[in-house]
Amino acid sequence: MYEVIAQYYDLFMDDGEWIKFAVDAVKGKGRGADVGCGSGAVSIALSAEHDIVAIDASADMLRIASDKFMRMGLRIPTVLQKAEALKLSFKAEFITAMCDVVNYLHSPSKFFKAAYDNLKEGGVLVFDISSEHKLKNVLGNNVYTETRNDITYIWENNLRGNRVEMALTFFIPEVHGLYKKAVDVQTQYIHKSKDIEDALTECGFKVKKTDKMDRIYFVAEKAGG
Repeated sequence: MYEVIAQYYDLFMDDGEWIKFAVDAVKGKGRGADVGCGSGAVSIALSAEHDIVAIDASADMLRIASDKFMRMGLRIPTVLQKAEALKLSFKAEFITAMCDVVNYLHSPSKFFKAAYDNLKEGGVLVFDISSEHKLKNVLGNNVYTETRNDITYIWENNLRGNRVEMALTFFIPEVHGLYKKAVDVQTQYIHKSKDIEDALTECGFKVKKTDKMDRIYFVAEKAGG
């Protein structure tokens, strides 16, 4: 996953409201971790006021993020690590996992437990999910296509029970009017909002939810004492 899309992620990825949500949700907090950092947009926004470490399960994505941090003169360390196996070298005041990170997890409870164990008391886990409505009724069994900077992608989605299988085909211009075809295949899992809340509560979090129908935001606090 992401071997191909990592190269063109920023080209097709518009800055979303999840960046502002993450920044607002951790105001006043200190050191934190951005899990599933992708190409680094959330990490960069958070670095303006926080010490942040950028974590991703994709070496290709981390390479893109690290190069971007270097070009911008930002000292943001990167760690290759799966969300479910999160292990920080410090106790964090916040952990973010934005833009569908949790939808890529078959069993989010493992990540929630790992996040809880790596947070200080009073720390928060901030994340969003694409809702059941969005994955079933907007993305599921639909095809999208777009061209930017002469690069075209076709995004084909197939709804398979509790998951959406996504095939992204890129057509990249080369010399003499030729195009190279590259394909990335991904899977997002449908998680019911109530199931997410229950899993967080079971770990010991206090949960606040903001439901915007297509995207649902969660702020889960590790209660002190």
